[in-house]
Amino acid sequence: MNKSIKLMLITALFMAMTATFILFVRIPAGVGIIHVGDSLIYLAACILPAPYALIAAAFGGAMANALGGHIIFIVPTFIIKALITLPYSAKSEKILTKINAFMTLPSGLITIGGYFAAVWILFDKATATAAIYGDVIQAAGSAVLFFAVAAALDKVKFKQKVFL
Repeated sequence: MNKSIKLMLITALFMAMTATFILFVRIPAGVGIIHVGDSLIYLAACILPAPYALIAAAFGGAMANALGGHIIFIVPTFIIKALITLPYSAKSEKILTKINAFMTLPSGLITIGGYFAAVWILFDKATATAAIYGDVIQAAGSAVLFFAVAAALDKVKFKQKVFL
């Protein structure tokens, strides 16, 4: 199969999985929701070249907001999800490298800071402050799931098999 077609298909798959995990694997958290969809974004960023990962993350997150009725968050989510892909690298044959494991920290801070700013702009500072705990749990939970899935995929040499 042509490499560019394979990249587009994997990008679409990550976009759909991200939206699905955000929509259906979540917990209502007063202000917003807690989900582990970011774990799929971290995986995409470690598997796909940067532009493809960014597209999967931004459109997957925005699609989840559109389908979930959170219309007001489509634009902030599009921007934030795109940004959280940037710290990662897909250049290694492994997904879970020491660098990619560490990058869950700046990625989590982008999520927390990005949604804090978005909620403050859309609502007010008190609401933004109240929403922080959910964003911290979301970032931490996504990191834990990312570690587990990335380790399992590395064990079966996923990247080598997909990009033969």
